Amino acid sequence: MENFVVSARKYRPLGFEEVVGQEHITTTLKNAIDNNKLAQALLFCGPRGVGKTTCARIVARMINGFEERAELNSLNIFELDAASNNSVEDIRNLIDQVRYPPQFGKFKVYIIDEVH
Repeated sequence: MENFVVSARKYRPLGFEEVVGQEHITTTLKNAIDNNKLAQALLFCGPRGVGKTTCARIVARMINGFEERAELNSLNIFELDAASNNSVEDIRNLIDQVRYPPQFGKFKVYIIDEVH
């Protein structure tokens, strides 16, 4: 039996040129990265399905110099679902991780999804 992959994950854009309908955002992010003017923290907000997490993942790859097609399994890119990881212990673990420098690339990136 073949492995089932949700189509939203299978066809998720891996580069800004593949993101549909967010040209003003992707252009702004690309320019900020190219000119080394990216803010220390970014907040992506908007309705469901507009590409917030996708753009965050692309930014994480680009600032660390990873190839756009590379899998997002780097030791210095962390994704946290804040909706289910919202205990004091979860936050303590996050604070502990922040203390260490990145293993590869220049930056550690924390993508905290579903912050309500």
